[in-house]
This record gives sequence, structure tokens and C-alpha cells, in this order.
Amino acid sequence: MSNSADLINARAHGGHGPRIAAAPITWGVCEIPGWGEVPGVDHVLDEIAELGFTGTELGPDGYLPLDPGELRHALGSRGLSLVGAFCPLNYRDPGAFVASHEFGVALAHRLAAVGCHTLVAADAGDARRSEIAGRVTGADGLSPDMWARYGEGLADLARAIAPLGVRVAFHPHAATYVETEAEIDAVMANTPADLVGLCLDTGHVAYGGGDPVALARRHAGRVWHVHVKDVSAAVLAQVRAEGLAYPDAIGAGGFVPVGDGLVDFPALVAELRRVGFDGWYVLEQDVRLGPPWPEQSPRENAVRSREYLLRQLGSGA
Repeated sequence: MSNSADLINARAHGGHGPRIAAAPITWGVCEIPGWGEVPGVDHVLDEIAELGFTGTELGPDGYLPLDPGELRHALGSRGLSLVGAFCPLNYRDPGAFVASHEFGVALAHRLAAVGCHTLVAADAGDARRSEIAGRVTGADGLSPDMWARYGEGLADLARAIAPLGVRVAFHPHAATYVETEAEIDAVMANTPADLVGLCLDTGHVAYGGGDPVALARRHAGRVWHVHVKDVSAAVLAQVRAEGLAYPDAIGAGGFVPVGDGLVDFPALVAELRRVGFDGWYVLEQDVRLGPPWPEQSPRENAVRSREYLLRQLGSGA
């Protein structure tokens, strides 16, 4: 690994034991227009801090304050650190390369200004992949040439933001062109290991039919950030049997509190410990708020997920 990548990873990890953050998506805050009712920033940050989390992610662009000073105050006054920022990019389309690159660089400058070292890059997805999420086949993906260009775009972004002390951790996501294990492997194969890492989102990997534990093992040195998320086995079966589109599956309770779904978290935590992962565990539960309302509030779900993860990690988290 290059010296610059070593330095960024040292800053991001800090040599600490397990650290647990919570992301705004657990409170229904999503970048997709019309996703659902969005609670206020103060309400979400207050609950994150009150529940004992020590970090959060940025959420959709513009949800948390854009001004670095205001953002530092909003987080610091609650004892929170900014640990990552979701960054949807379109490197499938050569015509979107420049806009994607500029968006990523601008976001990285904002992260650096508040001491955050991880840009969580993801594919921007489209309506087609939203319709077939959870049922993707090899015929639905990108060509080898497109993967090569995709990797070039990510690597160029990573090189551009490395001097800021910000790294790129790529996030697989249902309803995008990086959903299945094969697609995740393609991103890893087409990017330099010292520039682009993996944000292992356990729920999205499972939604796409993958095994988070196997991915953690296969890409051990590149797991730089973890989104801890669980999937309802019943809803996922419905997705595959009835063809539910991704937004409808989320509205039906597709993601559940950690420990209530099909992800094998004891095995995952054991594997991450084995490979020496010491970054952030970011608890997430993608939900849509609004009629019909979920049976449990985001706060209740976050409490359950945190307690479960703490049991897996031990009392030192």
C-alpha cells in the first residue's frame, strides 16, 4: 500500500477498538426524491447522540449543514464525529464522468474540512436496476470494457482526493449496477487496492444474493468501512417470487433491525476480527417513513440493533 494510503487509513482508523456509528437512513433520510417523510436534522442527531452512538454519516447532500463550521458545531455539540459520506456516482456513462468526478472532489473537500476521511462511493443506479433488484443476473450487468472505465473513474477520484486525507471506500448497493458479488468483485478487480477500498454493506450484499462473510474474507485487506444492516428473509423471498421493485420492498419492511434477518453477524464479526478490521461499524436500517407507518420507531429499531451489535463485539465497543 502506498504511503499516502497508509496515512489516510491510519487517520481513519486511529488505532481504536470497535466504534459504532448510526446513519440518518435509519430515520428514513434518503437521497431518493419522494422516498418518504424526512424528520428534522436536530431530531435525528439528538437521538443518535442520546442512544450512545459516537459517530454518524452525512446523509443526502444538503441534509446536514453545508457550511463546515455549522456542521462541526452540530456534531461536536453532541459528541459526534462524521465518519463517512455516501456519494452516488455514474461512471457507467462516459458523458457523466466529469460531473461525477467534480461532485466527488467537492464532497471530499467538505469532508476534509471537518476531519472526515472516508468518502463512501456508490453507483448511482437507475430505474431499470431498481425494478430488478434482488433478481439480477449476469446479463443485466456491465461489459468488461465498461468495468475498466468504471475502475478508471474511481481510481482517478481516489488519486484526486488523497492529498486531502480522504479515501474512497466503495459501497455495493441494491438497485444499482454494483449489487451482486460478481459486480463487487469486478469493482475490486478494476481498481488499485491501495486507492479504492470496500465499504461492506452487509444488508445490500445479502439483498443481492451475496455472502458478506465470504466477501470480507476474499477482500480482507480492502474492507475499510462497514455498514451493519440486516434483511428480512420473508420480504426478500417475496422480492424474488413476486418481482417487488426495490422501493416497494423497503416499504414492506425489507430491512430489519440487526439480528432479526438473514445475515450471519457472529460469523461476520469473527471474520472482521480475524483480518484486523478496526474501522467504524455504521448501523443502518433503510426505512421509508409515512403511511403505512412501521410498527417500531427508528429510535426503537436503533436501540435493538445497537444492543445486538454490542453483544457480538463485546463490551469494549
